[in-house]
Amino acid sequence: MSDRSSWVGPGILLVLATAFISGLSTFVNFYAVKGTSSDAFVTVRNVMVAAAFVPVAFFATRSLRAPALRTVDWGRLVLIGLIGGAVPFLLFFHGLEIATAAGGAATATFGYRTLFLWATVFGIVVLHEKFHWRIALGATLLLAGSVLMLSLTSPIWTDGTAYVLAATVLWAAEYTVSKRTLRDVPSATVALGRMGFGAIFLVGYLSLTTQWGTVSGFTGAQWEWVGISAALLGAFVASFYPGLKRVDLGVASSALVLGFPITWILGVLVQGASFTLAQAAGVVAVVAGVGVVIGVVQLRDAWSFVRRLGRPQPDRL
Repeated sequence: MSDRSSWVGPGILLVLATAFISGLSTFVNFYAVKGTSSDAFVTVRNVMVAAAFVPVAFFATRSLRAPALRTVDWGRLVLIGLIGGAVPFLLFFHGLEIATAAGGAATATFGYRTLFLWATVFGIVVLHEKFHWRIALGATLLLAGSVLMLSLTSPIWTDGTAYVLAATVLWAAEYTVSKRTLRDVPSATVALGRMGFGAIFLVGYLSLTTQWGTVSGFTGAQWEWVGISAALLGAFVASFYPGLKRVDLGVASSALVLGFPITWILGVLVQGASFTLAQAAGVVAVVAGVGVVIGVVQLRDAWSFVRRLGRPQPDRL
């Protein structure tokens, strides 16, 4: 197997796995955030994820014999924590809360699905990633598919949508900084920086706004939702950053759009939501768009990696 296949293949698989986790997480969070303060929910959940990543980052750094972090690395990790692990979570869940009350939660999340556009532009302008015709065609399919999947019976715009869009742009900026940082820093360290520094900012925010009393009022059911959401967020972070290290930002962020059909399918299966042929066509368009952006070569790399995993390894004497 070529060095490219052994490097890119796992990256494609990781970002595709992240898309599935994202779609499931979005669906779960519709329920998880109900009946509680979104600020308190996000803070407690993210602190749990950050604590879980401390030993992971420690052992990963030791096994890789990573060099000591430089001052610029620390600065980037703090920035990643602020614009990726703190502020956008508050904005997103607050926006989701407002949109849900107005009956437009499903369409509000469409704003989040435009993350790939922002991230692709940032990748080309800031990281100097190459622009290819596949990106334009794939982006057209992704946008068209996402629009087709929208429920026209729901409000297209609510006040919460603006919060979701603001969070989306911040996450796209954070992924850009993270991609640059991943050139020099292990993915586990970047993940811990995002969640660790983000948790510190969130704890400070919750303290300043005197909302800790809300946490003490969590019911057993609410703690269960926090735990489920934390597990999904931890899985998202654990799969996305190693994947982002191996593939272009535009490819990684485009793959995340697959989460939209997954959330929609779960809504149909679990909630019994009705669907139209247009929405089904939207799912097909999104899948095709992700395939176009990834490209035949990188899909082949991913498949080669899977086949290699399935082969028995020869005995070594």
